[in-house]
Amino acid sequence: MREIGYSSIAIVLETWDAARFHHGKDFDSEFGHKAVQRMFTVEPRTKSVFGFNKSESIGQSHVDVHAKAFPGLMDSVIQMLGPDVEFIEEILVQVGQRHKAMNVKPSFFPFMGKALILTVEEYLNRPLTNLKRNAWEEVYDEISQVIIKTILS
Repeated sequence: MREIGYSSIAIVLETWDAARFHHGKDFDSEFGHKAVQRMFTVEPRTKSVFGFNKSESIGQSHVDVHAKAFPGLMDSVIQMLGPDVEFIEEILVQVGQRHKAMNVKPSFFPFMGKALILTVEEYLNRPLTNLKRNAWEEVYDEISQVIIKTILS
């Protein structure tokens, strides 16, 4: 993982915190579900990763697990961004190993990134500026590249 620019880190921290605190206590329980549903809208084929091709109940149970963990993981990683990326990389390698075990396709990560940004915008009640969107894309790309590298190893 390469070092992410300080300005991008600051922008992502600021917008993430604004989205979290603007929404209130239900953020953790709702954000993940909204992001996953948005990913399904952006790219319906991603539903297969969650098992919807087997049954609706299997798919929904996998969505519930992922949606519950996703905001906490993002919060942890975003809060730890900075010059010492080794600890974050260890966490992301573990995430990559779990995704590899679930046969997640690396090609699906851009869809989750787009869904993440769209969901942040929803929680802010406004679109991100180009500067903020670029910062989010830079940070998400770096995070997802570590996970993808692990999946491909």
